[in-house]
Amino acid sequence: MWNGGPITVFDTETTGAATGDRVVSLGAVRLDAALEPEATLHLAFAPGIPCHWGAARVHGMSDAFLARHPPFETHAAEVTAFFGGLAAAAHNMPFDRRMLGGEFARLGLPLPWGEAHCTLQLWRRAHPGQRAGLAHAAAACGLGREGALHGALEDAWLAAQLLRALHGLPPAPMRLHGITNSPAGADMAA
Repeated sequence: MWNGGPITVFDTETTGAATGDRVVSLGAVRLDAALEPEATLHLAFAPGIPCHWGAARVHGMSDAFLARHPPFETHAAEVTAFFGGLAAAAHNMPFDRRMLGGEFARLGLPLPWGEAHCTLQLWRRAHPGQRAGLAHAAAACGLGREGALHGALEDAWLAAQLLRALHGLPPAPMRLHGITNSPAGADMAA
């Protein structure tokens, strides 16, 4: 379990879950050593391949919308700086590490974080026998998504709230905002 120091909690939305699929959106919340929110990052990327219909149904971003964004490599340095080599956490870290790590590997770059923690596994250890998916664990903390779609930043916030709850802290105000690198007038469904 994470035992102190700043940590970045993140989530990815992807073109699918198979080998070769790509990250289309990254949401990240950096927490200080006391698990207080410091900063957020919310980006979308042109993946260069179409989204699987099931993935598009989950995150709601059309191929046309994503094509209006830069590729991941354009923001790799920004993402690296945001993580800063510190600890990272995600709800289902093996999946998010594989997907975001794959983007860095394609560029010949190392992972931008140090030690890695999985809030899904931490929740299961703390609450054996309870459902541990992000929506169920968040609901157990009195939290939930604002809409039906999975947004990377909102899911990163929910995972950050779980990390706080696992350390006996109350929820922090979530600061949700749009994708910061979206072109003006970009519509997710278009």
